[in-house]
Amino acid sequence: MWYSKQLRQVRRARQAARAQQHQLLEMELEGIVALTLHSATRTLTVATEREVGVQVVEALREALRDRRQVLKTEARQLRQDWQGSETLRARKAPLSQSFAVPLPVAAPDADPLL
Repeated sequence: MWYSKQLRQVRRARQAARAQQHQLLEMELEGIVALTLHSATRTLTVATEREVGVQVVEALREALRDRRQVLKTEARQLRQDWQGSETLRARKAPLSQSFAVPLPVAAPDADPLL
C-alpha cells in the first residue's frame, strides 16, 4: 500500500515537471520579457533582454530535465522495492505453511489410554 501511494506522488511530480517543460517551451517561443521571483514574503519582477531570457530558459530547461530524471529513477527504485517485498512475501508464505505439522486426532470411541 505504501509503495503505491509513493509511486502515485512521484508520477504526479513527473507530470507537473513535464507540464512545466511545455509551458517553458511556449514562453520561449513567445519571448520572455520579464522574470518574477517569489519568496515567502515578497515578489520581485525583473525585465530581461532576449539574450538573458535565452540563458534563463536554458538553465530552467536543464533543471527540469534533471528533476524529471531524478523522479524517474525514484519511481524505478520504488517499483523494484515493491517487487522485492512481494517476492519475499511470496517466499515466506509457502515456507510457513510447510512447517505446519498436523496433530493426530483421536477417534471419539477410542480408549484414551491406548
